[in-house]
Amino acid sequence: MDKHLIVLDLDGTLLTDEKKISPRTKKALQQVMEKGHEVMIATGRPYRASDMYYQELNLHTPIVNFNGAFVHHPLQNDWGPFHEPMDLDVALSIIEACHKFSFFNIIAEVIDDVYFHYHDERLIEIFSFWRAFH
Repeated sequence: MDKHLIVLDLDGTLLTDEKKISPRTKKALQQVMEKGHEVMIATGRPYRASDMYYQELNLHTPIVNFNGAFVHHPLQNDWGPFHEPMDLDVALSIIEACHKFSFFNIIAEVIDDVYFHYHDERLIEIFSFWRAFH
C-alpha cells in the first residue's frame, strides 16, 4: 500500500461551524493514520489558534501556519522552524494604503507576537484571553 500525506485546512474544511472536529471526521482520520498515512494541518491561523486541533488529533507531523509563512514541527525542535514573514516594506505599504479607507484597526502577527496599529485595550484583552486559555 502506498503511504499518503493528507493535509487539511481548519476553517471551512476540518472544523464544523462550531469550530469543532466532528466525531465522524476524527474517527476517519484516526483510521487512516492507523493504516500508516500521515495527516497534517495547513491553515492561515497562527499556531496558538491551531495547536489544540493538532493535539486533539494526536498528530506527529509538521504544521503550516499563517498561510505558509510559518512551518514547524511541534514535537521536533531540531526540525525547523521555517519562517518567512512578509517583507517590512510591503507591510508598511499595505498599512499606508489602508489609510485611504475607513478601518477600525490594523493587526499584524509574527509567530506569537501581535502588533496593533492603534492601542486598543479591548483587542489586547481578547488576544491576552486567547493566550491564557490556549
